[in-house]
Amino acid sequence: MSESAHRSRARSLHAGGRLVKRAVPGHPYSLDDGLGIRRVERDGRTQTEILALAPVLANHPIVEQAIRTRASRYADLDVRSLATVRRLERSGGSLHVVTEMAAGVRLSHLLAHLESTGALVPEPAIFELASSIINAVASLHAWPGGLAHGAINPAHILLTNNGRVLLTDGVFGGGFEALQRNREALWKEFRLAMPPAASLARFDQQTDVTQMGASILALILHRPLRASEYPRGVSDLVMTATEAASLAGSSASEFTLRTWLQAALQIHVKLAFRSAVEAQRAFSEIAKTRESRSEGATALQALLHTMCAETPNEPAVALNAPTTASAVPERKAR
Repeated sequence: MSESAHRSRARSLHAGGRLVKRAVPGHPYSLDDGLGIRRVERDGRTQTEILALAPVLANHPIVEQAIRTRASRYADLDVRSLATVRRLERSGGSLHVVTEMAAGVRLSHLLAHLESTGALVPEPAIFELASSIINAVASLHAWPGGLAHGAINPAHILLTNNGRVLLTDGVFGGGFEALQRNREALWKEFRLAMPPAASLARFDQQTDVTQMGASILALILHRPLRASEYPRGVSDLVMTATEAASLAGSSASEFTLRTWLQAALQIHVKLAFRSAVEAQRAFSEIAKTRESRSEGATALQALLHTMCAETPNEPAVALNAPTTASAVPERKAR
């Protein structure tokens, strides 16, 4: 399919709908992730996000120390797919996490847009975006030392204006581990999918794979996963997602995609992927049976153009306004 055809198809599906919501510099907003209140600031080409951590995280010294340790360890990493945390600072009784942030839209907002408008993402764009998410996580896992993210969900996957996938909020895994919540509580409070475990959750590479799998499952479904659907309903969701004829293409590819999702989501523990590098190799085999990589890249660019464009006439507040906007203090211009 030509680029113009992809754009025409995406535009027709998007007709009458608004663009995907994005953060507006200077205006506080929140995500459905329980982490706190955020604000983006832009200075020329430089963009940063200031996150005022929720008290459940900020008011526990052991949690704060774990977050600071992870931030310090990851500060000098040259991982292109991971947003860089510049500093942590306390101000006005709150703990703020300052992150260098590219312009773009979060996967969570794209999913909310798809659900509310009924728009459909062309199949090549779904697979290209899923592949980009897997590659982003795999690039972190391939780094020496067994690095992990720990808090991957659609809210923490940024689709940049130039089509890259950027993983945000990557310093909280140790903090969540120190918080000692069980699997159900982590999903309910923070929308973090966790693999089944006999003891308290560990935020390692296998956990990253589970969280990545849940994010890709939501992408295939074109909507966020419900609070009641995980973990008990995830097997049924995988069946629903892979039975979609427009996506699977054939019974053989339907089975292959289903097997991949089951391995990523740790549904069958003995067959589960241990890292995103393993998941990446398996997904590349699925991709070989589909349209060319250039076809997928073209479809993804069309998606960016029709649904995720940055417009000069955005509303003043495009995202969820928090109940207490003052939690993120204004920063004086230099």
